Amino acid sequence: MQITLISPPQNFSNTQETAGVVPPLGLCYLAAVLDPQKYQVKIIDAVAESYKQVFSWQGHFLRGMTFSEILAAIPPDTKVIGISNLYTFAFFVAIEIAKRAREAFPEAKIVFGGAHPTIMTRQTMARPEVDFVVLSEGEYTFEKLLTAIEVGAGWEDIDGLAYRRDGETIINPKTQFVQDLDQIPFPRRDLIPMQNYFEAKEPHGSANRPFWTTMIATRGCPYGCTFCNTPQIWQRRWRPRSAKNVVDEIESLHNQFGVEEIHFEDESLTTSLKWVLEFCQELKDRNLNIIWQTSNGVRAESITEESLDLMIESGCTQVTIAAESGSPRILKEVIQKHLDVNAVIRAGKLAAKKDVFVACYFMLGLPEEKKSDVFKSIRLAVRLAFYGIDEVVFSVFSPLPGSQLLGRLIKEGKVQVGDEFFNDLTPHGDLLVSKSYSEHISDRQIVLLKYLGYLSFYSTKLVFHPLKVLRSAINIARGIQQIKTERALRTWLVRFLGKEHDFIKEESAA
Repeated sequence: MQITLISPPQNFSNTQETAGVVPPLGLCYLAAVLDPQKYQVKIIDAVAESYKQVFSWQGHFLRGMTFSEILAAIPPDTKVIGISNLYTFAFFVAIEIAKRAREAFPEAKIVFGGAHPTIMTRQTMARPEVDFVVLSEGEYTFEKLLTAIEVGAGWEDIDGLAYRRDGETIINPKTQFVQDLDQIPFPRRDLIPMQNYFEAKEPHGSANRPFWTTMIATRGCPYGCTFCNTPQIWQRRWRPRSAKNVVDEIESLHNQFGVEEIHFEDESLTTSLKWVLEFCQELKDRNLNIIWQTSNGVRAESITEESLDLMIESGCTQVTIAAESGSPRILKEVIQKHLDVNAVIRAGKLAAKKDVFVACYFMLGLPEEKKSDVFKSIRLAVRLAFYGIDEVVFSVFSPLPGSQLLGRLIKEGKVQVGDEFFNDLTPHGDLLVSKSYSEHISDRQIVLLKYLGYLSFYSTKLVFHPLKVLRSAINIARGIQQIKTERALRTWLVRFLGKEHDFIKEESAA
């Protein structure tokens, strides 16, 4: 049976820091569990295949293969088309692919998976083009679904699957998670254009070496932050692969593709100090000459001198601290992160003294947030700049489907979830367009406060650590990425010069 798995083109604007060109690991994992004797699998990563191409569609710009090019790449004997939909703002792009695929392949079954359809299952299944939704952890659910499709029945008993019965959407809740993650095969990166990721050099963090890739060492997160939908997707189940299994994959990547740098995309990589120490020791013992970084933020409390020293010894080059806010009130009462600001200060101060690049993430525009709360975040960023951390990111809060904060906004009548809401999320990460969900701060003010935060941080860094600023300026000029800021500024510089993308006109909607 021929299976085609599609990762859609990404939303794009000239004033937006795009999501990067990274492997669709979820699709690669789906392919890995399928018996190659029974299934022929093709993965179409629309972004990676044409990452320099940008086209217009329904008032938006998209980056990657056009819809016509995607359809042309689907093998004619395809029986099942799987479409990945990680982000809510990408939902309409994924649905457009499904619509066109339905017309071109009327007999094929169309399956959605990813964070958005896992949370917004009924809304996804309301689209007639979608036959099934695989919820949350999908490897073995998808495998069982393919078996059921072959015989034409049996999906009623599959855990974590949505389907239709007599026109009604039926959702089998996700109750079964893989306890031993080591039993899942390594993702099939041989099915994706690895050379394109190397050449694009656009990770979520920064690519210090030419041959890099992303990995997932753990799944889920045990915490319950109200801005995040991870608790709803993974049910607060944190499960690590064994240290040996993770390093086995790193060694395989090194041998097969020459990979020399790993970017961990985990939600909560450093949850267990014991696991971190085991992993670092295993990596040291293999002597693979691999460097690695935590692209996603880690909790400040997990950064101790013992763990950080061993992380650096094993090749860690960058640590990202997820502070979210410098306001104790926001941390405790609004996002319920249960994080002591002093822990962020201790972690930042400690890491800044070590041979590692340090970043800190903040979030602005949260419900109930006042300007005084934002100024506390900015003051914390300035303090961290004084200690010597390398960069900060001020992102604007976006209400994620399934998060407690979105539920609250809906209950208060401030948000109505529907097509317009999803469409308004498209400018996520835009430099000039932001929406504030605080009744105390306007949309325009949140943009100005974001830039005030950056100005305050980098001016402090310039005064107290001028050599770091000089190093970054040289790196940007030479196209070297040691921190994410250098990658972003280089990207915008090249974009301003008109040398980053080829703009084409896409055909009209199907």
